[in-house]
Amino acid sequence: MSPLPPGFAHPFDVATADAYLAGSLPDVLQEVRSHVAGVHQDIGRIGAFLLSDDGAALTYWADCDGRVLPCPAPFSELPLNPSLSRCGATGRAQTTFVRPDPALEWAGDGNLCPLLILPIRHQRGFFGFLVFESSRTLAAPARLIRELSAWGPLAAGLVARGIESIRTLIDTTRFAHDLTLMRDEETGMHQLRLRDYVRIIADELTLAHGLPEGFADELALFGPLHDIGKVGIPDEILLKPGRLERFEWEKMKEHVVKGRELVDRLIEGFALQDTPGIRTLHDVVSWHHEYLDGSGYPDGRMADQIPLTTRVVSTADIFDALTGARPYKPSWTPDQAFEEIKSLAGTRLDAECVAAMLSARSRIEAAWQGHQA
Repeated sequence: MSPLPPGFAHPFDVATADAYLAGSLPDVLQEVRSHVAGVHQDIGRIGAFLLSDDGAALTYWADCDGRVLPCPAPFSELPLNPSLSRCGATGRAQTTFVRPDPALEWAGDGNLCPLLILPIRHQRGFFGFLVFESSRTLAAPARLIRELSAWGPLAAGLVARGIESIRTLIDTTRFAHDLTLMRDEETGMHQLRLRDYVRIIADELTLAHGLPEGFADELALFGPLHDIGKVGIPDEILLKPGRLERFEWEKMKEHVVKGRELVDRLIEGFALQDTPGIRTLHDVVSWHHEYLDGSGYPDGRMADQIPLTTRVVSTADIFDALTGARPYKPSWTPDQAFEEIKSLAGTRLDAECVAAMLSARSRIEAAWQGHQA
């Protein structure tokens, strides 16, 4: 393994992983809400605060209505929130409707009143806090709080299991990044560049087409792992300084199938089948070399057979390949690469992904320039 250069930024971005985890929580909380709805119609909303790794701060609020918000200062400081702090210190449910904490008031947005908070536990401590909210006009919350206190821990356990599965996927992703970095420095640099390009394109698509808020975070987390299968390619081919011979190129193309098999083993081994984001990881690894006209590999997929997530990665991947130097070719300028990308729109590359890249051209160029330093 070659040592990483001084100041090298790991392609796994902790902030992106945290945002992805928070963005995955509404689905988990909606499942809890569906179980509650038939029994307790007075529950207006179920939400959760995530804790920082050191347990000192609230990082995100997410709820079953689909809101995902970073906790602002000073509400995010746990010691300034007595009920939440007490819940964390004792590991017991806390009633909060008499004098809500500042963070709970902020999360309620003036419309809902917190009824009960419970710890979301895991083996080493807490993930955060589960919060049940109701209308501020609820006449007799005491009865509801008693009932929630009885079965609320089961709901908190369900949320904890959901978070555990997402964290397992995140930890697996970090391990996969480390594994690819063991091969060569350029692999890590490619992951960094692709992560930035993918996020920019995904941001533009989200704005233009109203895609889910967590779309960009999910792609930025999993997109850079598209080439994970290259860990199974022999060094004499993967690290060859010159152009590959035909038989070597055919061997190199096997990295897609090897990557898919690796992801499938991870899914089965860690029981990640229902984990949010796992489909994105599987798809970008499996089909990042497929093109709309069917000329790609390994499956010759066409058009709508190729998921949008994969089309984004393919667009970013080609741009990075064009602007990167190889022993057998000089690097193209961004202007040259953009022209080539435009020529591929609608034939090999998705036209909307290309349009998103061109719309964010200044951001792409700034990211490219930043990686030249």
